[in-house]
Amino acid sequence: MTAVQDESPEVVLRRIRRIALASWGVFTIPVLITGGWRGLIGLTCSGLVTMINFLWLEEVVEALLQPTRRHLGRSTLVILSRFALLGVALSVTIFVARINAVSVLLGFSVVVVGIMGEAVYSTFRSFAE
Repeated sequence: MTAVQDESPEVVLRRIRRIALASWGVFTIPVLITGGWRGLIGLTCSGLVTMINFLWLEEVVEALLQPTRRHLGRSTLVILSRFALLGVALSVTIFVARINAVSVLLGFSVVVVGIMGEAVYSTFRSFAE
């Protein structure tokens, strides 16, 4: 049981990102069937918004747990670029995709599926050991 707990956070977060990307791939099929290309754009942009927020939260938690001195200019540039990317993704979701409810909800659940997949993986791995 100690091997599961000894994994580095980077490995776990990488696995969550891969599971989230795989879930986006699985979600594209029903979204294309029900919502067409606009649904796929809505799924992609809402998934992008969720991933941006997830990665942002990851950096905030890392900064709180391991404070290091950063360049103020670099941090400001990163924050402003993420806000710009977030704004573009939300704008495309609202105006281009016209908020297809199914695709937006599936896009927002991409990270949740990644976290749930990691929980299932960790549970099965702990039982196997």
